Parts: sequence; C-alpha cells; structure tokens
Amino acid sequence: MFSGGYLGRLLRINLTTRQYSIETIPDEKLRLFLGARGLGAEWYAREVSPQVKPLDPENKMAFFVGPMTGTPLVSTTKFELTTKGLETGRYLCSNSSGNFGPRLREAGFDGLILEGVSKCWTALVIEKEDVKFLDDDGWQGLEPMEARARLLGQLPDRKPKWATMSIGPAAENRVAFSSIFVDDGRAFGRGGGGAVLASKKVKAMAVWGDVPVPLADAAMCKEIAKNANIDLKTSRAKHRELGTAQLVEPINALGCMPTRNFQTSWELPEKVQGVYGQTLHDQYHVRNYACYRCSVACGQMGEVKEGPFAGAKARPEFESIGLLGPSCGINDMGAVIAANELCDQLGMDTITAGNLVAMTMELFERGLVSAQDNDGLEVRFGDGQALLEMLRFIAQRRGLGAIIADGARGIIQARPEWGKYILQSKFMTFAAYDPRGFHGMGLAYATSVRGACHNVGGYTVSEELMGKKYDRYAVEGKGQLVKTLQDNRAYIDSLGLCTVVRGAYKFSTAPTPETMLAITGYNFAPELMTIGERISNLERQIMVREGITRQDDALPPRMSEAVTNGPAEGHFISNQMLDVMLDEYYAVRGWDAQGHPRPETLEKLGLAEIPALV
Repeated sequence: MFSGGYLGRLLRINLTTRQYSIETIPDEKLRLFLGARGLGAEWYAREVSPQVKPLDPENKMAFFVGPMTGTPLVSTTKFELTTKGLETGRYLCSNSSGNFGPRLREAGFDGLILEGVSKCWTALVIEKEDVKFLDDDGWQGLEPMEARARLLGQLPDRKPKWATMSIGPAAENRVAFSSIFVDDGRAFGRGGGGAVLASKKVKAMAVWGDVPVPLADAAMCKEIAKNANIDLKTSRAKHRELGTAQLVEPINALGCMPTRNFQTSWELPEKVQGVYGQTLHDQYHVRNYACYRCSVACGQMGEVKEGPFAGAKARPEFESIGLLGPSCGINDMGAVIAANELCDQLGMDTITAGNLVAMTMELFERGLVSAQDNDGLEVRFGDGQALLEMLRFIAQRRGLGAIIADGARGIIQARPEWGKYILQSKFMTFAAYDPRGFHGMGLAYATSVRGACHNVGGYTVSEELMGKKYDRYAVEGKGQLVKTLQDNRAYIDSLGLCTVVRGAYKFSTAPTPETMLAITGYNFAPELMTIGERISNLERQIMVREGITRQDDALPPRMSEAVTNGPAEGHFISNQMLDVMLDEYYAVRGWDAQGHPRPETLEKLGLAEIPALV
C-alpha cells in the first residue's frame, strides 16, 4: 500500500524481564490512524486497562512517530507520548519535538513501547536493533540535562548524534506535572509523563540509527522542502524574530491574558510590557534555537544579564511567560526566565507549575493559608523570588508543595475548598488564554480529551481573535468550529509535523495531496480530516471507558464571573452558555446528550470493531 514514509516496525521493551521484541504494524492500521497520536490512541485502547492507575507496574508507555517524522522536509520533528498520565489519572497524549523521534526512525522503528518496571534505576540505550540497560543508582537526583550528559558520556561518538530523553528530580518525587525532556531543549511537558517514566525506574534513554526514512519520491520531497522554505521565510518571519512570545502583547491587548490567577484578563500595557516578546528579544535574547530540520528556528534563548536573576538562561514560550509571569502578578522577564530555567532543572511543566503557584498566591492573598502552613515561606503576587522558592518546594514536596505536587486532581481531593481557585478542566490546568475573552476557547478547554488544552482542544485564537469571521463572544457556531479544529489538529499530530509550519504544506481543513504522495506514495488528502475525526472519536471513547461524561466537559467557577477590567470587561461564560456550545458540539460530533459517541458514529469511522471499545 505504501512505497515510503513507513517502516512498519515497533520495538517493545519489557523492563521487568529485560527482553525486547520487534513487531509489525499492519498497513491498514497505518492507513486508518496515520501515525504518532493516532497510533498511540489505537494502541492505548487495546493495551491499557481502565482499571490501571498511572503509577501501577501494569501501566505502559508508547512513543510513536508519524510518516513525516525524520524525513528531509522542514520541521518533521514531532513524535507522540501516549500513556495513562499522573496529572489527570486518565488517557494522556503529549507531543514533543527534538531529535529522538527522527533518530528512532533512523534506528528502524515507527514506535517504542515500554512495559513493566526495572529492578533498579537504569538508562536505556537503543542502537538500531540492539537494546542495552545501563544500571546505576547514581542516576537518582540528577537534573534532566545532567542525566543527559552522564548518559552521553558513556556512549561512543556517532554521526548523526545520539538523541536522548531524560527526567528530573520532580519526576522521581512523583510530581503530577513532571515532564520528560527531549535532547537539550524540548519536552513532553504536560500530563505527568515524567512521573510515569520514573515509576518504571528509567532515568534516561538514548537512541541512534543512520538509516534514512524511505521516500516514495525523493526528488518531489526535495522540491516540496524547497518551496516550504521559501514560504516560511515570509509567512513565519515574525515567528523567527520573536517566537511564540510575540503573542503576549496582542493577547493582553485583547483582554485574554491570565492575570493574578485569572482574577482578571488584562494588565496595563506599561506594566505588562516587561514580558513582551519584543522585550525578550531586545534585552535578553542570546540566540535562536531550531528543532530538527527547521528553518524557522522559533526558539528564543534568553539570558538575564543583571539584577537578582542574573545568569539565568531559558527559552520561554508564550505559555510559560503568561503563567509564570502575569498570572503570578510578575511582569519582569528576568524572573520569568529564571522560573522557566528552574522548572527545566527540576523537570516540571511550566504551565501547570505557573497555574498552581498563582493559585497559592491567591490563597495567601485571601488569608486562606499563611507562611506557617508553608514552612515559613510567604508567596505573594509579584514576588519573583517567592515564585522560585515555591517551585523548589513543589519539587521537594515541602510545605504546601506536598499538596500542590499532586496537581489539580490531588489538591481537590485533599483540600476541596481550594478547588475554585484552580483553573482546570478534567484536572489539567488552563493554558495562557482566558476564554472569557473568546468563548470558543472555553469550549475547547472543556472538551479537550486530555484536559484543558489550547492545542489538543482546538486553537481558536486565529479564528476568534485574529480573524473577523467569528464573534468572539458568541456561543452559536462554536461547536462546529472547535470540532473542525480538533480534527485538524488530530491528524497534524499524527503526521509528525510541527503545527507552526503546516501551512507551508497546505495541511489545512482541505489538505492537498502532494506532500503525502511524495512521502508515502498514497493519496491521503481526501482522508486526512476523516482520520482526524476517527482519532478524536477513538480518544473520546477511551475517555468514556475511563468514566468521562458531560459533567466532566466543564469549566471552573471563575469562568462564570465577569471580567472586571480591560477589553473583555463584563464578559463571562455561564454554565448555560457552555451548555449551548456543548449541545451544538455533541450534535456535530454525532454524540448523544451525555457526550458518548453514538454507535452509528463509531460504525461510520471504522471504530466499532475495536474489541476494547465494544
């Protein structure tokens, strides 16, 4: 069926027995689920029981690539983690860039499965079809980059270079939002995959191979890559200059910037300009950072050169800036860079970490907790030093950090009265957009399969805030919008392509055939949106199996409170407004009133025959 793009091989490693095997992935499965996120969802449906808990030995982890991953085209770097995540206690899909996905393909595989638990702390080394375990209790306590350096120091030099994944001390301490770091700059940030890997006593992994990904038409791929580069020079020029940090200024100007734990959604420009993308570029920029084969190089390495945070270095993205910055009442880019760097050193997701420190600051502001409750540390809005210390407390499970480290799910179980101060849906905390300023994002947060997420849930920013087609405060029409964006993103995540560059390949809601024909020899174009819809429904059915109903497609109480200042002043999303959007969304999805996919919908999408879902 395919003359390129796929290797059709899966490496399965049993950490308990130290045995590994190579399995074949059927062509029909690849056609139906495409790769990466789609293959991960199909695998999870078959192999991860609803009864399994995230840290149980029976939980498994899968890393799948897409047909574009590791090809000579621009920014074909993405791969997907699928597991039961600790943050939400349910299905988790998470993607990352870096070199690990491309190198896994060059080793000869489209996927990697980890199951069981190692008898001691170890690192995995995958060199083509050979797997080694580097056992050493000395792995414990290392930061992700320390573990990477230690691992690479034990390996022979290779061309191309080894690619790595590693975890930090937060993962070892079972922080619910601990991350897995890829190489030296990217991560599976959200969902708590780091703690799951730590529960298996795997500190790091390295992979190497040198076999190019097969292509159906190498000459056409070269031409497509050339044209994509030409397109990206102009279409993503701003992205190259400022990265995602460019969004800080317009999102605040539109009244959608989380401020002081979402108590409002706007800050005075003269205050918030301290964390603008232009400020990062003009005062802190050191160099750009590029992922695998990417000409955009949108990563912005910043360094603090003076002041209390001098010496700190990090690559702050928009989400990290918004949630470690204004949401914590901080408008100092130096403090944000330092906090971002510390999260990376500890191995924690900046989004959830920022959200939960902001929650802690509000608890102090309201007099609900005191320094006595927090091992002597007072944490107030605007205090950058307290932000850093609280991040350490969380990773060490010290003071209030002992509760906060368990994430929204654990906090609500332990201290339900704090729940109304956590901005979350399905136990995953909000991204750096206040949806009271554009209601489609509220629906996206509420229906996102992995919990509140601007990517998996549907990135409505372009349509609602930057375009003129939609009234951002309307509820009508948002169900169809979010459904379409979610399906589009599901197939993009399954290709192994960075969403930033997808326009250069015409991977929209009406994709063109050239790219996938050149890679695989198969015309996927008429099927891509259906594949996205299939993946979305499969993931929803998994979540239904794990207990999700309409009541879980919800927003926190603060969203029903009107914004008190700025461009979105007076706006809110009531439960009734959300219900209107949910009714439309369920209808266009082919789900019943409880949000369960109807049998005829599953039948239409070829999902009725998957045994684990029947």
